[in-house]
Amino acid sequence: MGLITGSASDAKFFAIYDQVNQADIEVAQLGATKGHSEEVRRMASTILGDHAAVQQMARDIAADNGVIYDGIGDDDLASSHAATMKRLSGLSGPAFDEAYLKHEVPFHRNASLAVREQLVPAVQTEELKAYLEAVLPHFEHHLRLTHDAAEKLGVTVE
Repeated sequence: MGLITGSASDAKFFAIYDQVNQADIEVAQLGATKGHSEEVRRMASTILGDHAAVQQMARDIAADNGVIYDGIGDDDLASSHAATMKRLSGLSGPAFDEAYLKHEVPFHRNASLAVREQLVPAVQTEELKAYLEAVLPHFEHHLRLTHDAAEKLGVTVE
């Protein structure tokens, strides 16, 4: 287990939130470079920029509140992300676009639900709670972007 200072629950949240953002940054980097269609490359670039920005904002809030979370995270999330990266890295062309879009829909749906239903009610740091409430519409926007791209490309997503 890593070093935790500040609220243990908020430290764990920051660690997992940072891990989730980093995962989608890495997946979006693949989408921005390997995307077959301009639609996927453009959407992935938007998601990449947004996640990088919100990740830095969360890191700044953690630092400002004395929350250190180095070395903690979710091993299952790390394993799942590694498998996703391996799978997507092995694809190209329209098959990549379809798999990327099918990954991003549940990713952003689950992120939105987790923020709204689990994290906001549980967070103790007021600045963090306000931040989560502010970024929630961005997760929902990414879900809409993904649905729109899938529809334009004829990809069926959940």
